[in-house]
Amino acid sequence: MLLWAQGPLFTAQFHGQPLKKVLKEIEHHFGVYFSFNDKLLDNKEVSIAFDEATLEKSLVQALAGSDLEYEVLDEQFIVIRKRVIQKINIQGIVSDTEHNTLPYTTIESLVTNKYAVSDADGKFSVSVPANDTLLIKFLGFEDLAIPVTDLDTSKPLDIALRVKKQSLPELVYETQLDSITSLIDQQSRGKNVKNAGIGNLPTSNQENIFYALKLLPGVSTTGLSSALEVRGGETDQNLTLIDKYPMYQLDHYFGLQSVVNPDITNSATLYPGGYDCLFGARVSSILDIGLKNPTLHHTEGNVGVSLLGYKAYLSTPIIRGKLAVLGTFRKYHGAIERLLYDRDLQSGESKEFAEGEESISIHNQSVKPDINYHDANAKVIYQINKDHSLSFSYLYSQDNYFSSFEIPRPLRDPPRRNGGTPPQPKVNSDTREWSNNAMSLEWNSKYKKVNSSVYFTYSDNTRRNDKIFYRRDTTEQNRLKKQTTFSYQKMQDISFHSDQQIFLKNGRLDVGGIYTYYSVVKDLKPNGFLMREVDSLTHSNSVGLYTQYNFLLNKLSLTVGSRLWYYQPSGKSYLAPRIQGSMPVGNSNLFSLKFSAGRYYQFIRELSDELTYDSYWIISDDVNIPVITSNHFIGGGTFKWLNHAFDVEAYYKQSTGEMSDLTFRNPVYFKKYVGDGESYGIDLMYEYNARRWYFYASYGHNQYNKQYTPKEAEKKRTDILQLASMYKRKRWKAGFTWVIKNTSYDFNELLNVPSTPNQELPKTTDIEPYEVPLYHRLDFSSEYHFRIGKRMKGEIVLTIYDLYNQQNTEERQVTQISPEVTNNYEYVLTDISQLGITPNLSFNLIF
Repeated sequence: MLLWAQGPLFTAQFHGQPLKKVLKEIEHHFGVYFSFNDKLLDNKEVSIAFDEATLEKSLVQALAGSDLEYEVLDEQFIVIRKRVIQKINIQGIVSDTEHNTLPYTTIESLVTNKYAVSDADGKFSVSVPANDTLLIKFLGFEDLAIPVTDLDTSKPLDIALRVKKQSLPELVYETQLDSITSLIDQQSRGKNVKNAGIGNLPTSNQENIFYALKLLPGVSTTGLSSALEVRGGETDQNLTLIDKYPMYQLDHYFGLQSVVNPDITNSATLYPGGYDCLFGARVSSILDIGLKNPTLHHTEGNVGVSLLGYKAYLSTPIIRGKLAVLGTFRKYHGAIERLLYDRDLQSGESKEFAEGEESISIHNQSVKPDINYHDANAKVIYQINKDHSLSFSYLYSQDNYFSSFEIPRPLRDPPRRNGGTPPQPKVNSDTREWSNNAMSLEWNSKYKKVNSSVYFTYSDNTRRNDKIFYRRDTTEQNRLKKQTTFSYQKMQDISFHSDQQIFLKNGRLDVGGIYTYYSVVKDLKPNGFLMREVDSLTHSNSVGLYTQYNFLLNKLSLTVGSRLWYYQPSGKSYLAPRIQGSMPVGNSNLFSLKFSAGRYYQFIRELSDELTYDSYWIISDDVNIPVITSNHFIGGGTFKWLNHAFDVEAYYKQSTGEMSDLTFRNPVYFKKYVGDGESYGIDLMYEYNARRWYFYASYGHNQYNKQYTPKEAEKKRTDILQLASMYKRKRWKAGFTWVIKNTSYDFNELLNVPSTPNQELPKTTDIEPYEVPLYHRLDFSSEYHFRIGKRMKGEIVLTIYDLYNQQNTEERQVTQISPEVTNNYEYVLTDISQLGITPNLSFNLIF
């Protein structure tokens, strides 16, 4: 040690000396007195050089890097003590530079060495010392260290992480699966399948969220239908939002592939009833799908080809950090269908009836349609600054469908004169086209305690159908009579929205408004009963306001609010109060209870025929076409322990203004049925998530009743059991899904079955047109991915749909002949199936 003094300043050098000795030298040099607890200075050594330092500077240098501080009580008496550090509560959200939230990000305290993890939406809340530094870490992204002293903690933080240049975002997502596979969340009221295990099953379309949605309990399709049934609700009672614009045709070729490209899907959350005031317009469920933002700082994309089609995706910045654009395109080429199946049509079986039985002929006919479809997405984002952005999102899809079959020869062929040649076969044909055209334009702003979103949405769905079919009375020697039908429909939905989040001291207040314009243009030839006597409106206007408050009441998390509409066609206002809540039970937080209740309204509806897939959108006038009102009551709970998670929900829904689809069905059901409905059931869900193995099981039971008059009613019962499993090891993963669905219908006096001359009814088993077979399906998939250089990877995926059953998805199409002339009928019962056993091999190159 070297020590010398020059006036009042202190100059000295210490190498590995006890802090207590250094303080004694300072005390002696300046003639002051230090008071301290010897235990605080034990085992503290310093190596430091003082160069003409004042007393204040000497103390600062000596105590630097320790947990000690000093306080001057008078000019000569100084106390050395342990520093008291104030803790600060910090809230925020973690996302990437394209504003895609990063779930389960690690937030580490460098002072306390403790850490926290953000939730599924990237949100976090931590309490740390004021002198702390937070280290934000997410695998595949650059670590970010933030000193707490540099933060403005008066509002939630918006933290953006940059992707590591040597890593691909797609690879990051796969690596994070161990952390984000839980579908069951004690806090969330919806099911986000994008980041769940069932959303990451290997398929030819990568993580196909729409495929995963169909595995949720209480969710099913109706065979050859492009929409979902959720907890017994009709297919038109579900609202699907993609980047906030509504979508009216959800997939290609009745479910073969989703119109939502999984390459650019960021989130997909289903709210199966009981949703809050932010959503409206439907009475059954909300499916909220968010698309990725274009990458502002780097270029990424992929190209792929499979036995079903080919695709491409590209995202690139135009002005780095400010302006970026992405685009996708997919097209079906039909090679697998042409390779696997013979397209020759075969006549079905015919049935003769014994003497004395009613003359009813039933012919079965196999139909394998020609299909062609494509879709495209585009999105542009302009990041004005860190608090303001402008984005535009667009989707277009087109489907073309054609099917035909020959009419079987009559059971009792008329004799041919002079050995003439048999007549040429008659062919029934069905040609359909449908398309989606949708977009949204959104302005996002963040202020000190307010988040604001103002956006415009447009969506249209166009459908065209041409049919040619032949009719003949089995008891008369008449030639087949050719008939044609034509239908055209364009549904338009135009909306303006304003959503505001206001952060208050004890919670968050959500307020907003919406204006919606509906337009439906139809051209039907020949014109039907529905158009002539019921459906009269071609457009409508509505204005809505909502408010809700989110807050904590001890452990109980509550959201209370209401939504109010004014609907122009009826000239009435409609009030919809709602409440949701969840609460952990016990100190371990293994159990959680949840509930929701609310009222919901719907001002448009779709009458559809599951047998022929004819459907039309109809605007409510609250006279002939009533506004649907539905009250939801939902309760349940979750249990999570180690790798296991279990969820149960029971529900009861009561509705008014229900209409029967039989009002639309050809040929004998042109009657107007309007009444009340109820739907009740239970959904069970179990997940097991280990490091390499994921298992999922769900069961849903639903009873759905519609009562029109004391005598006339419809009942539908659905039971669905669904299993899924995935095993992952290094670069390889494989999985399977198995679904079994049993649906039974009970039509009480709704079917006008013709009677015989002696008033006896024909045998029901001979003429019942609406018998839905047991649906069961096993799919297998396997994926292998590999690196190609530093900036690319490849994926090879094998998927086999309907592994053991070619004639699986069946519906029964019915044609009735000459009911106005005689009591004799002929039905053509057509079993329509999808491709059946469909292997699909795909290759994707990701860069």
